This record gives sequence, structure tokens and C-alpha cells, in this order.
Amino acid sequence: MNTKNLTAIIPVAILAIAIGASNAQKNKKQVNAEKIAASLPEAAPVKPAKDRKVLVFSKTAGFRHGSIASGVEAMKQMGKSTKAFEVTATEDDSFFEPEKLKEFDAVIFLNTTGEVFKSKEPGREDKLKKSLVDFVKSGKGLVGMHSATDTYKNWKDFNDMMGGAFAGHPWHTKIRVKNLEPNHPLNAAFAGKDFEVADEIYQFRKDTASADERRMLLSLSGEIVDKGKGNTGKDGLYPIAWLDKYGEGRIFYCSLGHRDEIYWNPQVLKHYLAGIQYALGDLDAAAEPKKISSTDFLKGTKNLAAK
Repeated sequence: MNTKNLTAIIPVAILAIAIGASNAQKNKKQVNAEKIAASLPEAAPVKPAKDRKVLVFSKTAGFRHGSIASGVEAMKQMGKSTKAFEVTATEDDSFFEPEKLKEFDAVIFLNTTGEVFKSKEPGREDKLKKSLVDFVKSGKGLVGMHSATDTYKNWKDFNDMMGGAFAGHPWHTKIRVKNLEPNHPLNAAFAGKDFEVADEIYQFRKDTASADERRMLLSLSGEIVDKGKGNTGKDGLYPIAWLDKYGEGRIFYCSLGHRDEIYWNPQVLKHYLAGIQYALGDLDAAAEPKKISSTDFLKGTKNLAAK
């Protein structure tokens, strides 16, 4: 190579390195490990019955949230600092092969989207689907965060397990969250009160996310909702978090998690932790459906705990 060509290549190489370093710095900023660490619960609600292993799955086959890295980091830090569980984080769907999956106590679908088990290999997708259903039915846990409900929206078993199917996000603003169960252990983080948070708020397909079938924990407060933007479910609620059982397994879902800062919100992290411990079988909590008064919801009572 002559000197002239080398002289031309060196600036390009330096520019590529600089761009790479800049992108690495941006990626680093996306995961604010220090803020997450400062916001973690001091301890788990209960001591685990045994060492717990949790699979955090964040593969996307549709929209990809920029907050995934923050969410994964928060789950890793929270599990380690509270000793409630150990995290294996992956986007490799081979972990849903039955022999691999059985090593875990629960799976967290963290901002997954689309048909994440889709495969060119004949029969593989159905095999992985069956493996997940069998895993949960056998007594293991399933946790969904934010766009977990925007995953396999036309797979009935998954919709039934997760408890809801995404049908739009009319609101992305600061909203008041209604604490529907002030005395429930999964809502201990909120000290019996409603709270405010800025995030993208989901609505769900009307044949899912029903209070008749699931234990609703949080909903969008009726007092500030622009009802012209979205449609309530058949219960008159805009649910945000719930828990359920599926076979012998336990389900927890919370739609908060679009924005990075959700993963260093102390109240939300504490709520997540309680939900994960419920799904693991360590935290005992009532999961049977409970009638929610639409009158209480729609009039926008600021603090149900005061009633």
C-alpha cells in the first residue's frame, strides 16, 4: 500500500473509532446503573424458600424499547442486592427448550414484542410455546413488564397466561395511578395511597384484562383520564397491574416500563419485586378476582385507603 492511500485511510479509521466510542458512550448512558442502585428496595418482602433462578427474556420481534437495557440491569441488581433471586438475562429463545427452562423458577418477559418464538425450523415455534405453557401450568412463575402484552397478541394461551393483550397506548404523560388494593402485599410499596408517574399507559383488548377473571391491583385513575382517547375495558377500568393463577402457576403483570426512569423509580421497583416474589411462590398473596367498584374508580377518589 502506498503512502498516499494510507494517508487517506487513517482519517476514516479514526472517524470510525470516534463514532464507535460515541455510540458506546450513548449506550452506557442508557443504563444508569448508579440511579438504579440508589433506588433499589432495601430488602425483599420475604425471605426466599430456596435459591431462586429467574430467566429475564427481552427478545423483540416488533417495536424495540430503548428502556430494555435499564430494565435488565434493574432486575439483575435487584435480585442480587435483595438475595431474592438470581437473574439469567437473554434474548436467546433456546432457553425455552424444556430441558433448559426447567432449571428456572420463573420467567420475566421484559418488554418483549411480537412473535418471539417464530422459527424457520418446522415445529420449533410450537415446541417452545408448549414448553412455556407447561412450565407455568406445572407451578412456575410468569411475570410480564410493559410490552409483554404486545407479544403474541393472537396466541390465546399466552393472552390467557399474561392476562391481557395490548390494544394501543393513547396516553404518554404524567398520570395518577389508582391503588385498587391498598392493603394487598403486592401494593405495599404505595403505602395505601394513589401515586403519580409519567409513562406510556396501555389499554387492552376488551376480551382480556378483566376484573372478573384477574385480581386487579392498579389502574389509571378516572379523575384525569381523557376518555376520548381510549376505551375502557368491560369493567370500566383502565388496568395497569394485576395478578392471577394459571394452572398451578402464578402470574404478575405491570404495564409500567416504557421509560428508562421507571427502572429507577423506588416505588415501582418495590412493586415489581413483590410481584416477582409472588410469581416465584415465596410471597403469599390473594389472587382470586375481586369485584372493583366502577363508582369508586370513576369518581377519582384520591386515596381509597382513607375510605
